Amino acid sequence: MTYKQMSDALMTALGLSESPVAIYYADTKPEAALEWQGGSGHFCCIGRLAGVRRGFPFAVDREKPGCSGAAYFLGWDERTRPGFERFLSRDSEGKGERFKKTPELARTYLQTRKFVSANGRYCVFQRLEDVPTDVTPEVISVFADADGISGLVTLANYGRPGQHAVIAPFSSGCGTLVNEARVQALEPEPKAVIGMFDPAARPTVEKHYLSFSMPYVMFVEMVENIPGSFLEIEPWLKIKNR
Repeated sequence: MTYKQMSDALMTALGLSESPVAIYYADTKPEAALEWQGGSGHFCCIGRLAGVRRGFPFAVDREKPGCSGAAYFLGWDERTRPGFERFLSRDSEGKGERFKKTPELARTYLQTRKFVSANGRYCVFQRLEDVPTDVTPEVISVFADADGISGLVTLANYGRPGQHAVIAPFSSGCGTLVNEARVQALEPEPKAVIGMFDPAARPTVEKHYLSFSMPYVMFVEMVENIPGSFLEIEPWLKIKNR
């Protein structure tokens, strides 16, 4: 199947209104891809995904990733800046994101994160249907509402013997979108990742949407499992058409 055929198959079966987003790395920026021009300032790549989902590919440059979190979670820099545990929790004056109760808990979390090194200067976000045929994406991400997520979770488990084919880890927006799925790609039986829980990133995402990211091989598995599945009968058809 072509990328467009796979994209269409998933969209049709689940009743999705948007094409899945492919994430891959390249040494040169695709001609059609937009790029942040802010130099060494701060920006969050999650805010650019709305445009990607409308058909405008975006490339994050390793040389100017926008923030240290993106440099880590996109696979370019394993270092953690000094004092980051206080930023993730709070400092002595109470300043910080307060995502972890104490700096000690934040430090433990930082020590248990898994880093996956990336090859390529650019991390490219592009609708799957528009990805060149000579490129194999690393990650496929779907933005969906509760109905779409329910279908994706059920489909992810459909071809598996157990019940844990999907995880929802604590991480940043780009962490759940990219890094956690790339970590799963290294596992014998990779899992999909529900994400976009990060309060710092959510203001740039529609209120009713979450992300569902998976290694490319798992995406192919799920598409191949559509025929004959629950997606062809009630009650899913009632959910899909409501």
